[in-house]
Formats: sequence, C-alpha cells, structure tokens
Amino acid sequence: MLNKKMLLIAHRGDTISYSENTTAAFLSAFEKEADGIELDVQLQNGEIIVVHDYLFDQHKNYPKLYEVLEKIESKGRIEIEIKAFTIDILSPLKKILELFPKTDFELTTLEIPLTFFIKETFPKIPLGLIFQDFFFQDWMTQNIVEKKIIGWGKMTKANRLHISFKILNQFGKNSLVEVFHNAGFIVHTHLFNTLDQSKNLEYITQWGVDQCTFDNIDLLKTYLPSKTQ
Repeated sequence: MLNKKMLLIAHRGDTISYSENTTAAFLSAFEKEADGIELDVQLQNGEIIVVHDYLFDQHKNYPKLYEVLEKIESKGRIEIEIKAFTIDILSPLKKILELFPKTDFELTTLEIPLTFFIKETFPKIPLGLIFQDFFFQDWMTQNIVEKKIIGWGKMTKANRLHISFKILNQFGKNSLVEVFHNAGFIVHTHLFNTLDQSKNLEYITQWGVDQCTFDNIDLLKTYLPSKTQ
C-alpha cells in the first residue's frame, strides 16, 4: 500500500452514534465510508468477546466476535486488538478467523511478548506492532528512535508500525515516515478527538502516513472530499 491512499479506520466503530465495540457502531462507521474499523477482543469462558476494558463486567453480555464478523466481514479492514496476557486466546481466535479467509484482517496488541506468538499462530495475517509513547524518552535522537522502531519491527516480524502522532511529530514527521517506508513497513497512527484533529489529519496526510485510527466519525467529513482528488 505505502501511502497510495491513507486508510481511515474508525476506532471501536462509530462511537458518536452508538456504544463502542458493538455491531451497530461498526456498521454505522462503514455506512459513513470509513475504510475499516478497530475492535478489541478478550477471552471469556472459552469464547472470544468484543470488549475493551480488561476489568469488564463479567455479568454483562458482550458481542461475540463470530457474530460481529458475520455482519461486517466484507465491508473493509478489520483491525483486531488482542487484549490478553497469555496465549490462551490465540487458539479459539484462530478457529474463528479461519472461517473468514477473504476478510482483510490486521492483528495488533499492546502486549509485546504476545506478538511473537501471534505471528506464529497467524503467519499470513498482517501484524501491527503498537509502540506506546513511554517507550521513547526526550533525550533520544531521531536516529535512535528509527533504529529502535525498525529493530523491534523486524524482531517481531511485524508488517505495520503503530506510532502515535506525538512521536511522529516529535522525532521527524515525514522524514521518519519515509525511513520506515524504506525499511518495508506500513505506518499507522491514531488521531484523538481533539480540537486540532482536522489539522493533524492534514499533517499526517502530508507526511505519507498509510493508515490511521480515529475516535470521531465526523472526521470523515474532513477527509472524504480529498479522497476523490
């Protein structure tokens, strides 16, 4: 892909109109022309459910991943963040994803040790490596940040680098993105629902970022006119 067109991926769906991580939120996001959606999965009593918080209400009924995928499998990118501290979630997740062989999946996690097992279990599904901001300190130069991110990406066999807007902006902007492209990675960032989100969207477009998750579905109104130019 490498910036032929930046993908806009609705973070947990259309959370302005519906509850996050629900089928209704995902369908609404696609109807409003998001290129994809992001969702979170966890393991509960042997089933893969769609929910964000680790301390979720054990008595509440959450959407089952399989049932969600049945409704949205062909609509666009589906970015799945695996929220787990053990590998127990991977086997049941594999059984579900194998039922949707034509779906455009991406798997991500905040738990770095888990990435090695994800890649082993799902060798053909793109892996997005999430870099948290605290991985980097102010004393680091752009060169050190480049080496760290590329090194971690290669060690984990990731295909896509998830780097915050803050880090991209602090350590090189478009030149940082170019380095990662040259190393063979797709670059992903996230835009929070802030007053400057539209301006930041312009920036990351200019920098050549390939894909972006966002919190406010109305951001699509800013970007959609430019997608046809």
